[in-house]
Amino acid sequence: MVRTGPTAESLLIGSVAVLCLLGLVMVYSASSVASVHSGEANWGVVARQFGFMVVGLGLAVGAARLPLRFWRDRVPGLLLALAVLLQGALALDVVLRAVGAEGVPFAITVNGATRWLGVGPLRGQPSDIAKLALVLWLARLLDVRHRQLGSPDLLKPVLAVTGVLAMLVMAGDDLGTTMLLGVVMLTMLFLAGAPLRHVGGIAAAGAAACLLVIFFLEGFRLRRISAFLQPDAYAANEGFQLLQSRIGLASGGLWGNGPGNSRAKWGYLPEADTDFIMAVIGEELGLVGSMVVLGAFAVFMFAGIRIALRCRSRFGRLAGLGITTWIGVQALINIGVTVGTLPTKGITLPFVSYGGSSLMMCLLAVGVLVSVARG
Repeated sequence: MVRTGPTAESLLIGSVAVLCLLGLVMVYSASSVASVHSGEANWGVVARQFGFMVVGLGLAVGAARLPLRFWRDRVPGLLLALAVLLQGALALDVVLRAVGAEGVPFAITVNGATRWLGVGPLRGQPSDIAKLALVLWLARLLDVRHRQLGSPDLLKPVLAVTGVLAMLVMAGDDLGTTMLLGVVMLTMLFLAGAPLRHVGGIAAAGAAACLLVIFFLEGFRLRRISAFLQPDAYAANEGFQLLQSRIGLASGGLWGNGPGNSRAKWGYLPEADTDFIMAVIGEELGLVGSMVVLGAFAVFMFAGIRIALRCRSRFGRLAGLGITTWIGVQALINIGVTVGTLPTKGITLPFVSYGGSSLMMCLLAVGVLVSVARG
């Protein structure tokens, strides 16, 4: 049979290349003003992003060259242990500071959230490692114990490991990533063939836990939801980012105001180069540029699903579907926050937003997908 058209692997690599290159341009545009105000060169942030990209590409190439059995037998446990260790260090920092003791070295708190480890501008979020670690660990467990899919005994390690990771991430005040980990776990259980009653029960319990966190812990989450429902009433505080994001998107029109001509980045839109970079894309490149981003993610998801379904290994199928779910849902959340269809969350746009650990782990995950395609 003669094949016509691009392969799933080439579609995957092409879509990621488009997103990464566009991300470099938009990170430079979105961060240049803030960089100058902070006393560094206007290209300081994008230079770091380029460095992260080079490292990430190296990780992706190395991952793609490794056989699929390596990712199945050698990596999941080690990566999970690393994720728990690093997230545990952040949780310990939160506890120590709560009792008035000196915190953990290299733990960084920004706006009340303890999510980063690093020094100065060189920092990363261990939760980015936790996403890939959970996907690979679940894929291996569901592969090895696939005969127990209908048994509650299989759910015990799944819930225990996911619960520990979720609690450690939540200790750093990151409800968005905690919910993302839950979505990935539920999706992989469902796609592996777990009974719907089990998946539905876990989903209901997780939703109830999220509601308890929202209503009984930090009050700012309720204010964020109120600002999401009535942004004009919270224009001076919780609704400020959303309103500025909408203004940026609306002012871009069909074709945009041109690269570098965003007004939102001049101090009007906080986190313009990270959580709200899509607003800068919409303002500078218009609806057309925004559709390019959406189209690239659609191609990525199509390619990821196609690669996963064509893999003969159960582990490869589940790992491919898990990675595609993680990156696709994260992109959906980020874009939904930007346009105002979801409450504000501190989640980056994969491959596009500024962020070293996010970019490197997403590129590493792409390398694993290529390994799945070749396995």
